[in-house]
Amino acid sequence: MHIIESPHWPHTLFGRLCLILLSALLMAYALSFASSQWDKMQVRKNHMVYSVGKDVANAISFLDRLPVSERQGWLDKLARNNYEYTLHAAPADAKDSIDLDIANEAIEAIKNNLEHPAKIRISVRTENDKKILQLHLALSDGAPLTVRLTATPYTIQWNMFSLLCVQLAIIMLASWLAVKTATRPLAMLADAADAMVKPGARPQFPARAPREVFRAATAFQNMQERIDTYLAERMQILASITHDLQTPITRLRLRTELMDDDSQRDKMQADLHAMQKLVEQGLAYAKVQNQLQADQEASSKINLDALAGSLVQDYCDTGQQVSLHGNSSQIIQTRPLALSRLLGNLIDNALKFGGEVELILSSDTQHAIITVQDTGPGIPEEQWEAVMQPFVRLESSRNRETGGAGLGLAIVAQLALQLHAQIRFANREDGGLAVSVSLPLQTAVG
Repeated sequence: MHIIESPHWPHTLFGRLCLILLSALLMAYALSFASSQWDKMQVRKNHMVYSVGKDVANAISFLDRLPVSERQGWLDKLARNNYEYTLHAAPADAKDSIDLDIANEAIEAIKNNLEHPAKIRISVRTENDKKILQLHLALSDGAPLTVRLTATPYTIQWNMFSLLCVQLAIIMLASWLAVKTATRPLAMLADAADAMVKPGARPQFPARAPREVFRAATAFQNMQERIDTYLAERMQILASITHDLQTPITRLRLRTELMDDDSQRDKMQADLHAMQKLVEQGLAYAKVQNQLQADQEASSKINLDALAGSLVQDYCDTGQQVSLHGNSSQIIQTRPLALSRLLGNLIDNALKFGGEVELILSSDTQHAIITVQDTGPGIPEEQWEAVMQPFVRLESSRNRETGGAGLGLAIVAQLALQLHAQIRFANREDGGLAVSVSLPLQTAVG
């Protein structure tokens, strides 16, 4: 199964859930903070308009009652942080209205608090990069009065922002712990399932593993026991049938020797020979399966280069065109007989279809890699998985001499499972098939 992953999306469920939750929290807190600041700005504006209207109206009433000579001395005393008074007349560009909501609201508030109705005109000035709104009106005796309003910049309450950040950090930590608690059982369950690949294996759980994990692992164990039983029965049937067939095949071969017709005798003996090969391969496949179930061979440390060299030399001694290239420089912990048989099956398959065979050794940081490549016709990519199944042959002629019984690569698949190895196919550009066997180096030494 191929997993399609985006480079911008976490590859684990834990990372994806954390990203979703943390992104949602950040957006929610950003909207909440913006909403609270907007509300505070509106409250502050309304309070300022109300205060300006009431305070300016009181100041106008006070100035009306003062003698003209004393008004100038009181202007500084009546001034506030964001507005002040002057006795200047309205400039020529003063208007009766302006397209500015806060100015119209301030004018309306002042008019509502005045004892006597007054006409207010508006002008705008810019001084020291500050915009000043000027409201021009006349006192009761006709003397001009100008109210200069300066906008006060709104400042963010950083103490509130800091408090929100602390709250966000606490919730993010709690979310991280919740996601970790929720996804950890999945990882434990996956580890348990991996541990149960080998028959008789029993997963080990921490003392505080969730009850659901134990239940799921128990269900997996029961399921695997049933599967193991079915596989053992299937292999027993296959082994029994192929074993019992050898006796009648032998009798038939003896009887053909008594036939007078040489042509018919040769044909029947060829068919019996093909049947004998099929029986032998069936027994071999059953033996591998039973060995995999029983896990009979103990692992040991081997020099991979030496094992491959010995195997290639054996083929060369029989006149086969098999050569060795490269080296892995690895001493690994594995099952040497199973590995030799796996490589032998791959080489036999390559010799049958490809003629000349090359065995190439290499390694990376995590694997020792053995590649068996030939110069044959290769295998279509869409059939790579199918050829690893038992009794699957690509040759349409059904000729046992060239196509075999379709068990060679199936045995390779079973041996690879026993060795925890990965099998990969690739068609060579200049013709032929390359089959790579990747052996994990977790238990490698040296």
